[in-house]
Amino acid sequence: MTEEPAPADLGVVASEFASVSVSVDDRGNSTRLRLEDLRTGVVRYLDALELESIVWAPDAWIRTLLDPSQHRWRDADPGPARESLRTPGSAVPEP
Repeated sequence: MTEEPAPADLGVVASEFASVSVSVDDRGNSTRLRLEDLRTGVVRYLDALELESIVWAPDAWIRTLLDPSQHRWRDADPGPARESLRTPGSAVPEP
């Protein structure tokens, strides 16, 4: 049995607010970006379609996504199995 190669490390993107390790992972069904929050160890994989969707997303959607009060600055509760960018009673951001 051959050992699968480790993700190709691209580096760390850091600011005073966050520190994220970025690498390319070829071990799934297709090449994807591997992002790891170095503060918490949480890992997220993004494939080409997900990355393209972020590039084309309207600014209002990106601002909602980046609002840490929506998900990051909450209690240790893991939250719902499927997260939503909308809060109860809020409208979906217009494109």
